[in-house]
Amino acid sequence: MRMLITILTIAFFSGLISVCFAKEENFCSNQILARETKSGFTWTLTSRLGEILHSAEKRYGKRDMSWTILGIEFTNQDQPEIWYPSPSDNRKHVIIQLTKKASQDKKSAIYQLSHEVIHLLSPAGRDGSSVFEEGLAVYFAISNMQTMNYDINERYISGKKYKQAYKLIDNLYKNFDNAEARIKQLRSKVKRTRDISPQQFSAAFEGLNKRYAQLLATKYSDWKL
Repeated sequence: MRMLITILTIAFFSGLISVCFAKEENFCSNQILARETKSGFTWTLTSRLGEILHSAEKRYGKRDMSWTILGIEFTNQDQPEIWYPSPSDNRKHVIIQLTKKASQDKKSAIYQLSHEVIHLLSPAGRDGSSVFEEGLAVYFAISNMQTMNYDINERYISGKKYKQAYKLIDNLYKNFDNAEARIKQLRSKVKRTRDISPQQFSAAFEGLNKRYAQLLATKYSDWKL
C-alpha cells in the first residue's frame, strides 16, 4: 500500500512539471513551458511568434518598430485579438491574446497566432483594421500553416466575413502576377496597412474593379455582408 501511494505521488508530480499552471481555475497550457534540450529549448508559442513574425516580414515588409510587442497571453474571449494595454499613456505596447481553446489545441494556437502576427506589422490601435488587412491575416494564417505541414485549407476558416475576406485576397493572388511583391510595395507606402487607399490598390493592381478596391480599403467593422 505504501509503495502504491509513493508511485501515485511520483506520477502526480511528474504530471505537474509537464504543464504550466495559472492559479485561476487550474488554467494551463504546455505550449508556454520550454523544456531544455541538447541544442536549446523546445518550441513554445513565444518562439513560434518570432519565426512567424520573421516569415510575415519577409513576405510583406518590415513591421513598425515603434511598437513594443510584450508577448502572448490567453483569455476567456471567444476570439483572439491584439490588445493595447496602455493606450492612454501612449506607450505603444501591444499583446497578442489567444483563446482558451488555443491553450489546449496546438493547431488552433498556431492558426490564431499566425493571424494576429499580420496585425503586429503595423498596429492600428483603436482605429481598427481594414477588410484588406483582415483578409491578409486569414490568408497568411492558412498559407503559413501549410508551409509548416499542417493539413489546413479555407474550410478551416470560421465566420462568414473572415471567409469572404480570405477570398478577396486569394483572388488577388490568383489574378495578378507577383501579388505578394505588390502587397509588400503597397505597405512600404503607408505607415499602417489599414491606411492603404482605394486609389493605391487600383494603382498596384492594374485593372482592379473600383468597387473591389473600395471594399479592400473599407474598415472591417463597417463591412456588412
